[in-house]
Amino acid sequence: MRRAVPVLLACLAVLNLPPDEISPAAPDVVYHNGVVLTMEPAQPRAQAIAVLRDRITAVGRDEDVVALAGRTTRVVNLRGRTVMPGFIDSHAHWIGDGEMVGYSPEAAIDAALRRGWTSINEQFVDDPRFARLLALDRAGGLRLRVNAYLPVNYEDDKFGGWYLGLEPRHSYSPHLRPAGVKLFLDHDWGTTFHWSQAELNTYVLVAHRNGWQVSAHAVSAGALDQYLTAIASALAARPDPDARWRAEHVVQVRDDQLARMRELGVIASIQPGLPGESAKEAGFSALVARGSTGWIARWRDLVDSGVRTIGSTDMPWLVLVLGGHATELPHASPLEAVHQAVTRQSYLGRAPEDWQLAQRLTVEQALRLFTGDAAHGTFEEDVKGSLAPGKYADLVILSADPTSVAVDALPGIEVLATVVGGRTEHCAERVMDANMCS
Repeated sequence: MRRAVPVLLACLAVLNLPPDEISPAAPDVVYHNGVVLTMEPAQPRAQAIAVLRDRITAVGRDEDVVALAGRTTRVVNLRGRTVMPGFIDSHAHWIGDGEMVGYSPEAAIDAALRRGWTSINEQFVDDPRFARLLALDRAGGLRLRVNAYLPVNYEDDKFGGWYLGLEPRHSYSPHLRPAGVKLFLDHDWGTTFHWSQAELNTYVLVAHRNGWQVSAHAVSAGALDQYLTAIASALAARPDPDARWRAEHVVQVRDDQLARMRELGVIASIQPGLPGESAKEAGFSALVARGSTGWIARWRDLVDSGVRTIGSTDMPWLVLVLGGHATELPHASPLEAVHQAVTRQSYLGRAPEDWQLAQRLTVEQALRLFTGDAAHGTFEEDVKGSLAPGKYADLVILSADPTSVAVDALPGIEVLATVVGGRTEHCAERVMDANMCS
């Protein structure tokens, strides 16, 4: 790699390119002397990473990556700290519903960045909310990446095909794209359903035929049955082996449904904090009464069965309902969510029961929920979710390596810096290295 830069510059000179078009071959930033968790199977660990503009240009050993630095390259000594891909919150309402609990969009974005989220999937973006996101983006206020999911109903209110005027997954900027449509199938822990099977089949097919990914709120096994039937009907009419259907929450699921989800290519979008304190709620008890605890929150079974599984916080609702306060925002950290997946402890530290302990994930499995697998959930694995040349320079610098600390230390890992597209959007106050925070 030491010889690669001179050879590249010589080739550019032969092409008679002016100096200002040659110099960008050197990275803007090199981070070195750290633990780089790439989330790439071929090279899971490295020591250094180089960034040019908004992209990663190199990941590897210190001596190889530092050698790429030019006169203007900012070289950051990590001093053993850990770099990971920026975390992706796959199901949340950070911006759209934040105002309902006292947070402006700007404050919600800042809170997400401080916790290490570089991308969020906003799961209820109607036409007015999408317009506000566009305006926020154009004003430079959308400092992280947002995938917007466009609702076609809320409970029994159906909104029709209003979303068909937009282009699926069109990038309005590197920070905003309409990713899919959102359906609400059940409510109150599956005690209320909002669709007949025939009507649901029609809505799902229309979205599918028009190229839209479908995301469906399905807490109960009954709602999941409806959704899987609608998916099978849509695929019979228009086959697509990579539609990436999303089932949100998936709190109750049977063995036969696990197999059908894998067969149909359905992604399970889960919140590791569930059911937590809500295990005491009457609605949750009713859900168990319609099955068994063996059907509930089967995070390990989902992963082991080969169902692609992605993780999230459902911020602010799950966080606030299960132990937070809007004035404090004490939760919604990706490292806390990893801890919940690994220990099955809740936001308030409620001791997990045996049926929950049987569904624990490993730290490595849990980290994938919020990185590589989460990127797959929005058709973006080519640009985010891992640290590799050519991908967005979306990364977090952590105070410790989550794969090497004691499990109980996971929530205490500090996000020292959050970088989105090569730009440092958050730097912790205690980080005195101005070079890291530039």
